[in-house]
Amino acid sequence: MTEQIKYQIHEQKFQSTTKRYYRVDEVARYFRVSDRTIYRLIDMGDLKVVRLRACIRISAEDIRNLEERRRDDF
Repeated sequence: MTEQIKYQIHEQKFQSTTKRYYRVDEVARYFRVSDRTIYRLIDMGDLKVVRLRACIRISAEDIRNLEERRRDDF
């Protein structure tokens, strides 16, 4: 029973450290492009964002979707 509790705690800890939303500069660094390129993708509607006052966040799911769409273009 003790092992099961440790496993559950470890599983919860792992899930909480996985990021679900990223800043524009983090996404730009990931794709190795400028921040302005990411803002252009947002303006064109290619990348969906969540706005919290002055903060812009991009979900990991939307990043994966963008990757898949761009991969299909080649």
